[in-house]
Amino acid sequence: MKQSPFKFLDAYEKQDKDIFFGRETEVDALYQMTYQTNLMLVYGMSGTGKTSLIQCGLANCFESSDWFAISIRRQENINSALIRELRSRDAEDSFEPDFTLPQMVHSLYLDYLRPIYLIFDQFEELYILGDETEQETFIQAMHDLLDADLPCKVVIAIREEYLAHLSNFERSIPRLFDKRLRVEPMTRANARRVILETAKNPKFNIHLCADEVADDIIDSVTGGVGRVQLTYLQVFLDKMYRMAWLRDATDIIFDEDLVREVGKIEDVLSDFLDEQIEVFANEIASRDEALRWLRAFVSEKGTKMPVNRHALIERLPEMSEPKLNIFLEFFVNRRILRPLDNDQYELTHDSLAARIFQTHPKGTPLPELSSAYPRDISPFAGFAPYSQNMAAQFFGREEEVTTLFNQIVNETQTRLTLVFGQMGVGKTSLMLAGLLPRLEVLYKSSYLRINREWTQSILVRDLLSVEPQPGEPPILLDLVFENAPVQPSETERKVIIFDQFEEAFIWMQAPGQLLHFYLHLAHLLESRRNCDLVLVVRDEFFSQLQDMEAFIPNILEEQFRVRPVDPRTAARIITQMAERAGITFERPELVQRIVQQITEPDGKVNLTYLQLYMERLYAAAG
Repeated sequence: MKQSPFKFLDAYEKQDKDIFFGRETEVDALYQMTYQTNLMLVYGMSGTGKTSLIQCGLANCFESSDWFAISIRRQENINSALIRELRSRDAEDSFEPDFTLPQMVHSLYLDYLRPIYLIFDQFEELYILGDETEQETFIQAMHDLLDADLPCKVVIAIREEYLAHLSNFERSIPRLFDKRLRVEPMTRANARRVILETAKNPKFNIHLCADEVADDIIDSVTGGVGRVQLTYLQVFLDKMYRMAWLRDATDIIFDEDLVREVGKIEDVLSDFLDEQIEVFANEIASRDEALRWLRAFVSEKGTKMPVNRHALIERLPEMSEPKLNIFLEFFVNRRILRPLDNDQYELTHDSLAARIFQTHPKGTPLPELSSAYPRDISPFAGFAPYSQNMAAQFFGREEEVTTLFNQIVNETQTRLTLVFGQMGVGKTSLMLAGLLPRLEVLYKSSYLRINREWTQSILVRDLLSVEPQPGEPPILLDLVFENAPVQPSETERKVIIFDQFEEAFIWMQAPGQLLHFYLHLAHLLESRRNCDLVLVVRDEFFSQLQDMEAFIPNILEEQFRVRPVDPRTAARIITQMAERAGITFERPELVQRIVQQITEPDGKVNLTYLQLYMERLYAAAG
């Protein structure tokens, strides 16, 4: 198929001058700023064309003798990325080992005798992915560079919703906002011109049946109202071109029928992603694997995120390197991912990231309970929680078990789930009799109840006396699985449940013990051993978990509240329990009378009362 003239999700570059239309006003405004300041801020919504405006529009305002552009993306760290880009241009080997940033820039100017333009694209990544140290280092570097008053211009392109994050930057460099340009979604008139001018270019062989077809296209992209998202327009036109080419490769006809056939822009984006994932499912692996893989390139805020190949191996330890390479090649070839410098990859646009973020894999279904669990034992637990051996007698909590299972197993954005609730709502029973029997069917799983005996055991005291060392295997993992018949491998998935986590706050009182426990938990998660943690804690200790955020920043992100059983659920538990015990109620309203007896004044059912009531009823009936 002939190359489409539409840029799809890619930005326009300097060589695309002949097909870059509709931004003359913004280009001229930015060009004038280059004569007024050494620091320019370009901002706007995602997909408005900020990168194209700079790389194509502004770049073509200059003769080659007046333009030496260096584009910088954050990658793993914006400061090291900047230095790396500068060094890669040092063709004359003029840099001394101890050169500062201003000295490097000045050296490049002397070598090339052209003004240097440092273009920081997608600058919001510094605030999405970077830490405070990285941000402060960069701000100081820019302060030093601009103070040097060199023939160097700094252009920062950022999504407008991250402008508020620049407050520290402005405090250091007050003129940051003096020369700024907002790139708005394209007007309908300019979008119309993009379509008409591209169609007029003879090398693309596009036949626009009538100028009104351009209006139909814009209506499909915008829903008939408002300005035009440039990204969506490009995606829509690209699909039109491909469909028209399939009809007749010698005469690409854009008409009303084709516009209707393509559909709305939401359909185009959804269809595009679905098309590629469908091909992937037919040729490579399952749809769920595709979505989980693509989720690795989406930040926790639903934006695209560059990822290094080595980081992919660490993030997806269950994936072999040959398989990883196959996945990368497929999604790069299908224009879902694009390669960056330094062996990094990212999604081609935030619109795809948002779509992937909203699309959930079907995931692993909840396994059936194994027939090995006895059905013929007493269904009454009394004062004690249900044990794992009583899984077949654990009634009425199926919805909670399923929801919690999906959060732990199928939500892959975080590897830690926080389960909390009041005393007496059945958290331990839910873990032992509901969740653990299902997890063990699929993964190496371990249940650990924190109490005084455990915290004062020799192995745990030894653990709590030392900090984990970077790069070393996690000691906590060995401790958790010390009694397992076969130790789990590094790559197989593991689930560890820490029940009664509040006991750690009570019994880890010696200096440094609680701190070391936090560090070992964090080290276990950071060690990339394909391990999911479940922390179960009582409501009244929830606030103390905030101290752990310094070590496990996402500890509060994935939560599951175990709520008191309502009367309807209690009635179902009583009915199922009675059936298993062979109890027959002469009148159905007797079940409601029992529910009333065990319901507290606040309307919550006391599960302990329920167990004791049914146990005594069974004894009296026997």
